[in-house]
Amino acid sequence: MQGQHVLITGAAGGIGFVVARLFLEQGANVSLHYNRTFDTLTPLLNQYRDRCFALSVNATDEQAIQKGIEQSCTRFGLINVCIINHAIYVDKETPIWEMSLEQWKNTIDINLTSYFLYAREWCRQLKRLTSTMDINNLNANLILIGSTAGKFGEANHIDYATSKGALHSGFIKTLKNEIIHIVPHARCNIVAPGWTRTPMAETSIEQGKHLKALQTMPLRKVATTEDVAQACLFFASNKTAGHLTGNVLMVDGGMEGRVLWQENL
Repeated sequence: MQGQHVLITGAAGGIGFVVARLFLEQGANVSLHYNRTFDTLTPLLNQYRDRCFALSVNATDEQAIQKGIEQSCTRFGLINVCIINHAIYVDKETPIWEMSLEQWKNTIDINLTSYFLYAREWCRQLKRLTSTMDINNLNANLILIGSTAGKFGEANHIDYATSKGALHSGFIKTLKNEIIHIVPHARCNIVAPGWTRTPMAETSIEQGKHLKALQTMPLRKVATTEDVAQACLFFASNKTAGHLTGNVLMVDGGMEGRVLWQENL
């Protein structure tokens, strides 16, 4: 990743921070896009002062995303790797007959429409900035963060599951066939975690809300943020994943749609 420009959205969150730190350790220049608070990013900004850049971007605002991409390109040049990681998940369990249209629209806007906007602007900057480049060996790589909910669904969270399922299917399968018309070997893939030990998930894990899911996993353990970050690094490199595009990598401990372990965990 030496000298590569990597943009990460949701960079101040549990997964985003660890992904950003790993790519900085690998020598990348990293644009850190976050929503409101960025206190967690302070250690990275202090340690890698010349190689990272933090910017607040409202992911539901088309113009804000356009401006954010432009500012990142101004700072570090063409964005080689774009990792779209931000998302919203409403903790309250709400069946479809009780879910408000407002909640549905907000989740779809943040988890799906904003992914479209970021992917579109990433493609546009590729078109704009590669016109004078040798693009045959260029690393151009889009990585989306999905979820096990996109594969299995998630009762009482139909808004979240639908947004992730759309990314897993039509979105990534279509995009992989379009981006190669900008850069011949451009790739796009999805990293889809299951239960992951993040600061936001700690309370739910303490309450044991993850135990039913663990009964469907042969590995019977919660993922770490490092597990997710390493999967992103794998996809980002042309050396390790240069012939992989349109794939969904499940970082889920082997989760199945059936119970494997009956005993209490």
